[in-house]
Amino acid sequence: MLGQNEALRNAVVEFRGSRFDGGTLEIYTGGAPADPNDPATGTLLCTITLPNPAYGSSSGGVVAMSGTWSDTAVDTGTAGYARFISADTLETLDVTVTEDPDDDADLLISDEDIVIGNTVSVISHTLTEQENG
Repeated sequence: MLGQNEALRNAVVEFRGSRFDGGTLEIYTGGAPADPNDPATGTLLCTITLPNPAYGSSSGGVVAMSGTWSDTAVDTGTAGYARFISADTLETLDVTVTEDPDDDADLLISDEDIVIGNTVSVISHTLTEQENG
């Protein structure tokens, strides 16, 4: 594919984001499995129910999270990755996690060192459809 205009990029990324409206975000220890079709690996630290809609309007092929994403930790450990699961549980997306806004990770959370009973909050997350998609 040679490229796509901004209107198409916006439509594609908004569709991708809408797949997770009302779905869940699970945060795990360790590294993600090789394929998001594989069962999750590591220890489940927190499950966050995503709002509906989960993302706002797109601009420049990018959508940002909508609303507040947080919940209580169910276990203790260091966050390694997160898995998005659609509301119908058919679609998954694995992303990297960090607490450092300067890191090149997909999902910025309040603290990578999660403690059972504490609140885990997502600070920021975006989905991007590249110009040469």
